[in-house]
Formats: sequence, structure tokens, C-alpha cells
Amino acid sequence: MGATVNELTVIDIMIEDGQAVKKGEQIAELESDKSVFEFESPCDGVVRAVLCRAGDIVPSGAPFLRIETSDLSLRHLALSSAGQSGGNGAVRKSSGLASTDGPTPANLPVHPHPSAPSPKAAAPAGIKWTPRAIKLATDAGLDPAGIIDIEGTGPGGRVSGDDLTRYLERQPKAEGTAPVPSAAIAGATGDQTVCVAGIGYAFPRQVRSNQEILKAFPDMTEKDFFKVTGIRQRYVAGPDESATSLAEMAANNALEMAGLKASDLDGVIVATLIPDQPVPSAASALARQLGIRYALAFDVNAACSGWLYGLEVARAFIRAGTAKRLLVATAELLSRITNPRDQSTAFLFGDGAGAAIVTDSPAGHRLNRMGLSGDAELYTAIQRRGGGARQPVPQPGDNLDQFYITMDGAVVFKHAVIAFGTIIEDTLKRHNLTVDEVDWIVPHQANERILKAVSKRVSIPYEKFVVTIGEYGNTSAASVSMAFGWAAEEGIFSSGDKIIFCSVGAGLTFAGGLLVW
Repeated sequence: MGATVNELTVIDIMIEDGQAVKKGEQIAELESDKSVFEFESPCDGVVRAVLCRAGDIVPSGAPFLRIETSDLSLRHLALSSAGQSGGNGAVRKSSGLASTDGPTPANLPVHPHPSAPSPKAAAPAGIKWTPRAIKLATDAGLDPAGIIDIEGTGPGGRVSGDDLTRYLERQPKAEGTAPVPSAAIAGATGDQTVCVAGIGYAFPRQVRSNQEILKAFPDMTEKDFFKVTGIRQRYVAGPDESATSLAEMAANNALEMAGLKASDLDGVIVATLIPDQPVPSAASALARQLGIRYALAFDVNAACSGWLYGLEVARAFIRAGTAKRLLVATAELLSRITNPRDQSTAFLFGDGAGAAIVTDSPAGHRLNRMGLSGDAELYTAIQRRGGGARQPVPQPGDNLDQFYITMDGAVVFKHAVIAFGTIIEDTLKRHNLTVDEVDWIVPHQANERILKAVSKRVSIPYEKFVVTIGEYGNTSAASVSMAFGWAAEEGIFSSGDKIIFCSVGAGLTFAGGLLVW
């Protein structure tokens, strides 16, 4: 059962206990069946209790906020001495009598209505830049401090290398390059940790814009779609590109950062839900392409959580002595199985690849044990029914939609927010960390609204989330690796930074853990 018009997901709460509010002021943002609603205060008053948090699912019409007000027109919402209660922990029992000669405590129900988008907040006085963006600017003979007409789409509104590249393309005489920096090897060892010695990512040459996809959906606008997903574009593989070719590019970038050759590797693990062919494995194809003839090689399919599952397998293999150096790669060509007529998926998915070199070195970026789990009751939330043993090829009269990936977006949104939050909180608990000690969150790039709700739910500022979905879309198992590789290339990590990975994938599968840079 997903969110419907009778059930809403709290994306953001913009007020707190004791805060004064004005009538018409936006105090929350809610989601129902892929529609975003802004909830405004119905009166002047003081917030006395917020009865839910970001990520909670609340019934429409259920109280979730208490405001003390002198507005007599809201007396019908005053609390009775018996109090009220509700399900899902969203409505708590409260008590108190409404006074006729003083402020009335009103239990405000959630009756969301669409409203115009809030005005965009003014840009901060100082523009933040990633180190890579600064280097690109200086290489082009520009002073970053003098560039004020540039939009930052990186973490916390930082100007990224991608932003600077686009900016330079608009300047007739500007030139710039984007070299991949080498990683600084630092960090303390741990009994069960391994070293991530190199990381890399790759994406196809062709960009597919929202405008192109919107041609099949004349009733939608780009503004509406971006508000729901946060995606501006995605990359899609051309006829001459494959999962293996993209994985090879990402692997070579990771090997270069690690200062290793492919022949130094003991094995290849590939996470993917759509290899170039079912048999042999994508890992064997990649090993052959890299020239690694004798090596362990196998695939992992945990959908969007696949790369993190692969990292944990590599960590366990190395700690057990099975191998010393492993390549954990991922490549997804979801454009090949995305239905261009399905509004729930047509805009979401893109293609890409990522890779990490995991070694037994006592130095380097330290990867801790991953937390892996799942919820098989939600097996049907994301699936591709065709293409397996039950229906390997289409039969005459078959509905070809079964060979495309399908998703119940409302169910996924509802459970993903809670699952992401739980993964992060479990990781903090496992390593005795507080939210203030976390430097970065590198999440699966599922949906920007999901990530914003997760940020609120776990009380970690959104500017600490590495978010690349606007540029690359949702690339399933490749998304965490691509976001991680992008952030490393931008140079935003510092020695000792505590980075939490987290992902939710079809199955459902859950994965998360800590890396210390």
C-alpha cells in the first residue's frame, strides 16, 4: 500500500516548538502520490508541539501540529480534555481544555492543497567552490572570486567542476581541462577495515534532456517534473557503448588513482542488474577486457544496493585472505529497459559506471564493515518480470511492457525515506558516532525529495549530502559509486572525513556503512 490522497509523506517541517508563525506562512512540505504540497499555517500563533518528523507517513486529516492561537475561527480544532490519538506514531495523545478567554491550543490537521512554489532563497554572499572547480577556473585564467554569474549545483550549493565546465562553454574565449586528481592516502587502520585505494566513474557521451522525454507527456511541464525528482538530465549509452566498455573506463580511472595495473588484481566483482549478456558474467567480460586472464570473477545483483554489497564482499574476501586486491565495478544501462511511455520511470533512469580498487594495504581510505539487509515483502515494488527463466523471450501476443523496469513510486518513496534514515542511524550506532561527527553522506541517487526528507529525518544538514542526480539521474547500482567518484574528483573530501554510504534497491535491499577518508 503506497501513499494516496488519504496518506501523505512528510518531506520537510520548517518550524519547531516555541516558534511564532504567521497565517499563510509555509510550515511543512508534504508528498502524496508523486505530488508535492505546501502546508501553510492557517493562523497567527505559537507552535506548541510538532507531532511527527520528516519521513513519517500520516493520514490525511490527522493532527500533526499544535498551535496556540487567539484566532476564534479555529475553535473547532481546539483540543478536548480526552485528547486525540492516531496510527503510525504520527498523532500522539494530548490533553488540555480550550479556553474562551485566552489562547486556544489548536490541533491542526493535514489537509494539503497545491500552492505556488516558494520563492527561491537568495544566494549567500560568498559563493563556495570545490577544489576541482577552482583549479579549472585558474587553469582557464579566471579568478573564481570574480565569477558571480554562475550557479552552483554541488553539495551545499558549491560550484562544481561540472558547473564551471558549463560556464566556460558559454564563454567564447574560455578554455579549461578536467584532470583527475590523485587521492591522498591517509587514515587509521581498524581490525576489520580494508583500503579503498582508488575510485573512478564513467558515463556515456549522449545527454538526454527532460525536454526530449516530455514530448511523450504533453500534459507535464519540465518545472513540475524537476520539482518532483530534482533531475535536469541524464546520460544514455549509444549503440557503440556497452556496460563492459563503461565499466572498463571507470576501472582504468580507479587503477590510475590507486597507482596499480590491471595485472596486479586478484579478482573482479561487478554489480549490475543488466549485464551485456546473461552468461558468462559481466565480471568475466570486464576481466577479459582489462587483460586479467586468471582471476576470480562474478556478478552481484542487489539492484541499487549492488555496489555496496560488492564492496562488503570484497572487504570480507580480503579480511579472510581470499584475495589481496580486488576491483569492485558497477555498470548500468537502464535506458535499455526503461519504457519511454511510462511516466513513473521514463524520467528517472540514466546510464553510467563506477569502480573501486579494494586492497589489504594498512594505509589509505579505510572501509569499515557494511550493514546489509532487506525487506522481501516489497519484492514487487521495483521489478522487471521479463527476461528471466520464466519468460526469457517475448512470445507472440505478449505485452512487451513486462520487459521494461516497473516501479510503484509511492511505495518506494514511502519505504525509502524510513529505510535510508534507519541505515544512517544504524551506521552511527555501530561506530559510536554523533550526527555532528559525520562529514559527508554519499547516498543512492534515487530522488532528490527522498534525500531531503532523509536529511531532515536524521538531522544531518542537506549540504553534507553528495547529490549528483540532477546531472546523471538514477543509475541504480552505479549511482553511489558515481557520486563517490565525482566527489573525490572534485576534491571535496579531506583526510579523516567520515563518509557514510547508504542505498535502498529493488528487492528491497538495504546497504550502508562508513568510510574514513
